[in-house]
Amino acid sequence: MWMKVLRLEWRILRRERAAFVVLGIFTLFLMVAALAGGRYAANLEDGLLAGQAAESERLSTLKERLISLDKSGKALTSKDPRDPVWMGEEGYARFVALPPSPLAPIAVGQRDLNAQAVRVTTGVQLTRERETETRMSGPSRLMTGAFDPAFLFVVLFPLVIIALSYELLSGERERGTLAMLLSQPVSQQDLVIGKAGARAALISAATVLFALLGLLLAGADLSTSVAWAHMGLFALLLIAWAGFWFAAAVWVNSRGQTSARNALSLVGLWLVLVVVVPGLVNVGVDTLYPPPSRIELMHEAREAARELKGQLDGLEGRHDINAKRGSLAKRVVDVKDELVSKSAPVLKAHRDRVRQRQGLLETLRFLSPALIVQLALEDIAGAGTNRHHAFEDQVDDYHAQFRSFFRLRVKAGRFLRPRELDTVPTFEFRDEPLMTMGTRVLTSVTALVAAMLALLLSARPALRRIGRLTR
Repeated sequence: MWMKVLRLEWRILRRERAAFVVLGIFTLFLMVAALAGGRYAANLEDGLLAGQAAESERLSTLKERLISLDKSGKALTSKDPRDPVWMGEEGYARFVALPPSPLAPIAVGQRDLNAQAVRVTTGVQLTRERETETRMSGPSRLMTGAFDPAFLFVVLFPLVIIALSYELLSGERERGTLAMLLSQPVSQQDLVIGKAGARAALISAATVLFALLGLLLAGADLSTSVAWAHMGLFALLLIAWAGFWFAAAVWVNSRGQTSARNALSLVGLWLVLVVVVPGLVNVGVDTLYPPPSRIELMHEAREAARELKGQLDGLEGRHDINAKRGSLAKRVVDVKDELVSKSAPVLKAHRDRVRQRQGLLETLRFLSPALIVQLALEDIAGAGTNRHHAFEDQVDDYHAQFRSFFRLRVKAGRFLRPRELDTVPTFEFRDEPLMTMGTRVLTSVTALVAAMLALLLSARPALRRIGRLTR
C-alpha cells in the first residue's frame, strides 16, 4: 500500500512549486560549492605540477653538467654535481608530492593543515613544501573552512530535508485531510512512509545527479573504474544521510505535534547533531590529546641531540677545511646518522600523539552522524588523515633510501658518475587498496542506516495507533 501512496505523493510533488524552488536553490549552491572545491583542487594540482616541472628541469641541467665535468677531469669545485655530499644535501634534492584523488573537489579536508609535498634531502629533517599547495588563505578562511560540497552536504543538506519533511503528517492534519485519507484502506504508517519515501527519492536523485554534474564541471577525473567506485560510495553515503534525516522527520511527526513544533524540533536536532556534538567532540579530543606544538617538537629534538649537533656545526662551520671531502665528509655522515638515531624517538612520539588524536576522533565520530559523514567524505575525496598518514610513512621510507644512496658513496670516498643518477631512488605514492577505504565508508553508511532504522522502529508504535494523530 505504501507504494501507492508513494506514487500519489510523487504526482502531488510534481505540482508543488515550493518543493522545486527549495531543490533549485540547493542545487544552485551545490554547483557553486563543486566549482569552488574544483578550483581549490586545480590550484593544488597546478602547484604540484609546477614544482615537479621545475625539479625535472633542474635535474636535467645537473645531469648535463655532470656529464661535462666527468669528461673534463677537472678538480672538485663548490656545488659540484660529482660531489655526493652536496648532491644529497642540496643539488639532487627531490620534490615528492601527494597526488590529488579523482574526486578531490568534494572536500578540502585536511589539505589546509597537512603539507601536500615534501623536499627530500640527506638532511635529518624533511622540509614541508607549503608554497606549492595553493594560494595564501586568510585567517577567517582557515577558521571557517572551505565552501565545498562536503560542507554543503554536512551542514545545509539536512536543512533542505527538514524544509521538505517537517509537515509529513501534521500538515495533513492541520488541513483536515488526514482523517479523510485514513478512511481509505491505508494505515498511518503506510501513509507517512510513502510520503517520506517519495520526497527522499526526489531529493536523493536530484542531489546525486547534480553532484555528478558539478564534479564534472569542477574537473573531477572520472575516467577510471576507481573514480566510479569512489562515486558509487559517494552516492551511497548521500542517500544514507538523506534517509537518516527523513527518518528523523517521520519520528518527529509521529509525536502528534503541530507543524511549527515539528520544524522547531528538527532544527533543534540539527543544531545538536551538526553543531554542538561535533564541537564537544573536538573539545574532548583537544583535552585528552592536546595538539602537539611543532616548536616544542623542534626544541625536544634539538635537546636530544644537542651534543651531536654541536659536533656537526663544528665540522661544517670550519673555513680552514672542506668538511665535505675525504675523511671529514665521512665523519659528517656518521654524525648525521647519529642525529637521526637520537631524534627518531622524539619524532615518533610526536607522530604517535597526532595519530592518537585521529584514532580517538574516529571512535567518537559515532556520537554524531554529521561527523560520520564529514570524515567519510574526506576519505572519498582523498583529503582525510588516513591518506596523509600513508603519505608520511612512504616519504619516511623514501627518505631512508635516498640517504642510503648518497651515504654509501660518501663512505666509499668516490665521485658520482652520470650513469649513477639514473639509479637514484624515485618516489611514487601508493594509494591504499580501494577495499580498505571502501570498508571505512561502508561502515559509516551502515551506521547511518542503523540510526535510520532505529528512528523508524521507534516511530512505528505511535504510527500504528489509528486516529490518534487525526485530532
